[in-house]
This record gives sequence, structure tokens and C-alpha cells, in this order.
Amino acid sequence: AAGPMQHGAYLLVTIHILDYTMTPNNNLSALLFLTVGAIIVVVVSSSSPTAAAATPQRREDHYQILPSSDLLNRLLELATTYPNFCTLTTTQEWFGLPRAGESEDCPFDDIYAATKQSDATTTTTSAAASGVGCNNYVLIIQDKEAYPNDPDVQLDTNVSPSSPQPRNDESSEGWTLVPDVFLSGSVHGNERVGPTSLVEMSELLLESAACESLPRMKFQPGDDNSNNENDASGETNQGKFTQDQWEQELSTAQTCRQSLTQKGIPSPLRQWLARLVSTRRTIIIPTANALGYSRNKREEGTIDPNRDFPFDIEQYHENECMQTIAGRSINELWRSHLFQIGLTFHGGMEVIGYEWGAPTYLNLDAPDALAQHEIASAYSRYSNGFPGHSPYDFGTMNDKVYYVRGGMEDWAFAGSWDPERVVQCTPTTYGGYPKEKTLYNNSTLRAFNMLIETSDRKEPKREDLGSRENPLISTSGRENGHVARNIRLALLAMDVVEPYVSIRGVEELMFEDDVVPTVNLKRLTTSYYDDAKLVWVPGSGEKKSSITSREITWTVGGAMTIDRTEIVYGLWDDLPTQLAESESGFFPSMETRNVIDVKFQFVQPSNVERGSSGGRSRWHADGTYPAEPEGGDTYAQIYNFDPVFKASIDIGNMPPGTAIAVFARAKVDKDWATAAANVGPANLGPASHIVNARTNPSYFASNAGKVIRGREYSWWYSDPITVLVGDPKEAEGWDINDTTASGLSHFSLSSNARGIVTAVHVNSRFTGKAGWSDTLPRPAPRSGGGGKTTPSRFSRASAALVVMLLIAILVFIRLVRRRRRHTYGQPVAVSADVEDGDNFDTSYRDDVENEGIGDLE
Repeated sequence: AAGPMQHGAYLLVTIHILDYTMTPNNNLSALLFLTVGAIIVVVVSSSSPTAAAATPQRREDHYQILPSSDLLNRLLELATTYPNFCTLTTTQEWFGLPRAGESEDCPFDDIYAATKQSDATTTTTSAAASGVGCNNYVLIIQDKEAYPNDPDVQLDTNVSPSSPQPRNDESSEGWTLVPDVFLSGSVHGNERVGPTSLVEMSELLLESAACESLPRMKFQPGDDNSNNENDASGETNQGKFTQDQWEQELSTAQTCRQSLTQKGIPSPLRQWLARLVSTRRTIIIPTANALGYSRNKREEGTIDPNRDFPFDIEQYHENECMQTIAGRSINELWRSHLFQIGLTFHGGMEVIGYEWGAPTYLNLDAPDALAQHEIASAYSRYSNGFPGHSPYDFGTMNDKVYYVRGGMEDWAFAGSWDPERVVQCTPTTYGGYPKEKTLYNNSTLRAFNMLIETSDRKEPKREDLGSRENPLISTSGRENGHVARNIRLALLAMDVVEPYVSIRGVEELMFEDDVVPTVNLKRLTTSYYDDAKLVWVPGSGEKKSSITSREITWTVGGAMTIDRTEIVYGLWDDLPTQLAESESGFFPSMETRNVIDVKFQFVQPSNVERGSSGGRSRWHADGTYPAEPEGGDTYAQIYNFDPVFKASIDIGNMPPGTAIAVFARAKVDKDWATAAANVGPANLGPASHIVNARTNPSYFASNAGKVIRGREYSWWYSDPITVLVGDPKEAEGWDINDTTASGLSHFSLSSNARGIVTAVHVNSRFTGKAGWSDTLPRPAPRSGGGGKTTPSRFSRASAALVVMLLIAILVFIRLVRRRRRHTYGQPVAVSADVEDGDNFDTSYRDDVENEGIGDLE
């Protein structure tokens, strides 16, 4: 739910539009519509705090290229609808850069400047948001509640995290370790597919994350009714919802899930998108060349931004780099992050290009060539083709496109480890640029930043852009298109930036959750034990049942080849209270890993070929493995794209009440460390972050506070789950067809063929109470107290909204009076203008003749 600052932004934008359009010839009905619209926005968005999953307005079925003004409107909509998951800013505000353009360029930017007037604490920010020329907008997608101490989150001056406070060291929440992704929509302004693709992708991501964050367990009412008594302000005590509010929260969660399913995003895909938001920091600059895009021209003024980077340029040409605001904007973003992967969208042909693209390395392979080849191949398969357009060809830029000096792709890949190719720039444009801004440390520029030539036509026909039907399913039909396929391609880049392992179920029980947005276990003052998924399973009992094991299901993502994966399990009592490092948030800590190595048992998957303990991810060229046959009703059969591994843990000798910690772990992509035979520079091993992080256990890189670390023995771990061994007598008489009568209403169940309950997900988010039935014993608590939160006070928010409504009404009255005074003075002229059909609207987009195919890259 948007806060008062967001409401104020809506109102100020509307007031600004009213003032901007208040000319003698404007229609009074338009003014009335805008003012009433502002009031409706404020009233609707001030609804109950349970209404947290906003649904974007219905879009047309087929995509269309968005001009600059429409892009800004969509970005503002995302920023105000999903304030917990994204921030909209400009490189002018963030880095103090000037604007490119003249007074007639980008007049719609005044609307963005109006939103900044709602923040009275930063007058310099407001000033930076307006001026002559074009803003360079940046959309940051990240989980702001999970990582509130991230400096990127602090760019949003309205952020007010409601999750529990972190422990003493702010970095303990792990924000420094969140992987960075870079996505650039348009370095060349007349190449139009990229910006629209990135904005449409962002909407899918943010809607899914907001929905998946519901219901919010921090507001769940407890069993003690005293928690639900209202105070004088109407707010519930101890930061909890009333039962009615909680039921509304559950209903909202179900409704948004159904809406996404109708859009072709069922539960596993929704959970995947939510994971990408909550576990990555994605920096999107939709129109790096904002001036060129607004004019529909390739260059920024007269300079090509993709020849403006200080890599492999000719000697004595130091004044010919960093001349553009586009180049400086990108440079500043890379200096302030630690990107592992990136995409830069272009147009004029249809190909995916990777290193090398520099003339010095013509006819040579780049370091990490195998990894680049496999990722580009996956991009091509997942984006796919459609009638008249094959899947993307892919290869080195030197082979598939042409070489360039000063190109962004090679600069982002090698600028930190190939200093002989890098110069310090001394441009004179826009008052100059400090030369130290092009002096880089050993970590800043080591990313796979691939070129995506999206389409032969730089602005394709609308019928070739694709539709919103099943947007995440790879297809070669007419529903696919240039925008549709590049949405998927960008999502794949976000996925493969870092491997992950996730436990998906116990026995036939499949979890309703994967990663839960806004929840960061490292931030909670309670332990992982208190907050992990908890599954009750019956033990062998006095009669020593022959069933002494329970099957665990898990998957591995963010990789190509799964070299080895397994389950490790042992007693929670042997583990430390906090499983992550106390200072950095690195998971799991060395202390935790030592316990696992010494005291835990490991089990390899049972559903892979004999002698193997690995498989293939959904992105692998040979397809997913292991994968169950389609046609069944299990998770793996219905959504047959992720590998599904299975192994059983032995609980036969464990007495009732035993709490077992279960992790899944994996090693991935070790073949990426293999050097190409024709590599240049010669004899160079892995150079990129993305390869070293998977194959070099001692790897460490750092820039701007962000960190990349190798993994001990190259293991990547899942979050743990708890398996609580119970007494089989507790399940006697349970009727799995009547869970309410069994005291298990809302609990997730599984049963074997004989109708015996084999697993219960006790603390599912969709339980009706606090998560425990009287028929099941609670496990013994471990050390650590629960962190409690308090929703924003209704009384203060309501007062702010009332004030804004009154302001809106007063502004409308003032405008109407001004209108009447003017109308009485010129009734004949106004009537004549209207009668003649004169159109007083202006267009912010230049009419430019379609240049068609040409001017590659």
C-alpha cells in the first residue's frame, strides 16, 4: 500500500499537469477529469493496509513500441504501485550529471520533476530532477524491505522499512552480497525494441513479487485474542491484524495469484519471478541515450554513445571518450555497482554478440569463451523465433557483427583486468568530465555484457512485437515477437547471474512458497530454526514401522550444468543459532559448514543415472534432467522445465520431537573454467566474476561496498527446512478428506496410497491461525526472541490524505475561476476555435521517417 508520500506525488503530478495545461484553449472537461482522477487515486490508494498487491491496469493484448513520454508514465506507475520493490531516479539526481538536449527536448520530464516536490527534505534532488534537456532515468528493482541498508534503497527518501530491525552490523543482512544485473534498453536512440521490452518485463517482475509477498506473516494474528484489541487510533496492538483483516489479506493473496495465472503466470513461474526480484539487484536504464530516443535518432546530438567508452581506442584520442551523457551515465552506474552480467539492446540485425568485439583481439577467443557461448545459446533458445524470424544467431561480435573501438561490451568485460587497453578520458563536452572517473579498480569491469541485436528493422511493425499470451513460455508461434522474446531473454540473464538451490517438498507435499519477498532471515532477531519451513512427519513409533525414511524434493537453478547435488541433514541442536556470518551475512557461515561437514549425513539423488549425482538445468542445450514425464499432477509433471531431484532421509532411529535440519546443495558449471585454445590475451585463465564465483573457492571481488565471494568447495546451499519427527499416534483418526474435522484446516498435507498422512506443512503462510493445531506438539524453542513490527499508524496517514483531498478541491476551484474569467473575456474566439476543430494538444515525439534496415549496431 502506498504511503502518504506516494499519494502526495500523485497529487502534485496532477496539479502540475493542470497548471501546465491551463491555457485559454484547454477544455474544462479535461481539467475536471484530471482533478477527479487525482482524488480517486488518493481515495483508492488509501484503502486498508491489507490491499498490498496492486494490479496494473489492463494492457492491450499486443505489445507496442512506447515513445519516451509513455515510457516515463509507465515507469512512474511502477514506482508508485510497487514502492517496496523498485526505485525510480535519474543519473542527474544520483550522480549530478548534466542533461543532453535543448529547451524543446523532453518537456514531459517536468511531470517527473513534479513528483520530487513531494519530498521536502531534498531540495537539491528536486532541482536535479528538472532543467533543460532530457533526464536519464534509472529503475532499480530490488527487495527494499529485505535489504533496507543497501545504499541503492536509500536513494528512495520515502523508504520506511517495516520489517524487524537488523542486528548491530548493518551489513549482516547480506546486502553487500546481492548480485548486480545491468540492463540497457537503448544506447542508440533509433533502435526501439529494448526500452519497451525492459519496461514490460519490469511490470511482470514487480506484480509477481508484490503478490508473492502476501500474506505477510508479520501481521498474522496470534491465538491470544488480547493481541487483537484495537487502540484509540484503530490500530491493532502489538503490530498484528485482527482476524478479519487477516482473512482479507489471505483473500487478496489468492486473488492476485488467480489474476497472474489468468495472464499465463502460474504458481511456479510467479515464484520464479519473485525470486529474481528478491535475490538480485537489477539496474535498468531503459533509454541510456535519452536524447536520441526522444528524437528517434541514433546519436546523442552528433556523437555515437557506443564508441564513447575508454577501451581499445586509438592513441592520443583521450578527448574522444566519455563525451556523451549516455556514456557517463553508464560509467557511473558501473562505478557504483559490481555487475556480473548485463545486456545492451540494439537493432539493425538479429544476433547475440559476445566478446571479443575489439580490433586488438580480432580472430581470438576471449577468456571464459565457453561460458559466454553457453549463456548466449540459452538466450537464443528461450527467446526463440516466430514466423519470418529465426531464433537469434549468436557468436563473437568480431565474427557476427563487426569490431568497434570504444565499445561498451568489451569495456564492461575487460576494463579491470586489461589495463593496457584502457585510457583515462579527458572530454570537453558538457563542461568536461574528471579523468579519474575512468580509472578502475581490479573488480569493477569483469562482466558478461552481451550485445542483443533485437530486430532487422530498428522499429519493427507492431504485428511483429508479440502478444501478452503466456509471456514466459518459449514458443515459435505468432504470439512470440521482438518484445515478447526479449522479455524472456532479459529474465534469463537475471536468473543465471548466480546459482541457487531450493527444497521444494517432502513426500508428496509440495511447498506453496519458494523465496518470500520482504523476508530476510538474516535480519530477524529470531533464528533460522524459528523461521524455516516446518514439516511434521510421523516417525516409526513403538511398532517400528517399515517406513523409516522420508523423501525430499529439490531443484537447482541459475546455472547450466549441475555437476553434483545432494541432501545434507542432521540435528538442529548441533547447529549455531545464526547460520550466516554475523558481520557480512554470508550464508552458510564457516561455523555452520564445519558442523555440516563433521556431524551431518549426506544423501545423493536417487532419480539420476547410476554413478551420477548431477543433472542439467532448464537452460542447458540438452534439456532438463532429471525431469518427470508430463501428464501427472505433481509439480514436476505439470511444470516440466526445472530439474527435480529426489533423495530420502532416514528417520527410523529418531524419537518423536526430534528436529532435523535439511539442506540441499549443489556444485555447478565447473567446465566453465576450461580455457579456449585460441584465447587472447594468451595464457589467461578465468577473468569474469560469473565464472570465478562458481569455480574458484578463494575468489574475492569488491567495489562500491558490493562483494562477490567464491564458495568453499564450490558448494551452493539452499535455505534449510525443518523436519519434525512426530508420534504416529498423533495422526490416528485423521481424515485426509476432511481436514477440518482433523484439526488440520488450512494445513498442507500429503498422504501415501494407503491414506496415511506422511507430511504436514505446519507453518504454511495460508494457515488459518498462527500455524499450529492442538493435535500437534510444538517443538522446543531455541534461543532468540521474535522481532515484532508495527504497521504505519492509520490516524496520521488518514490525516495526510484528507489534507491532500482538500488541496485538490481548492486547486480545482481556483482553476475553474481562472477559466471562467478568461472565458468571459473571449467567448467568440474560443467558440470559433472549437468549432473549427483546432487541436491544441502537442506531441513530445518527433515524427521521423522509418529508416528500416541499416546502420548496424
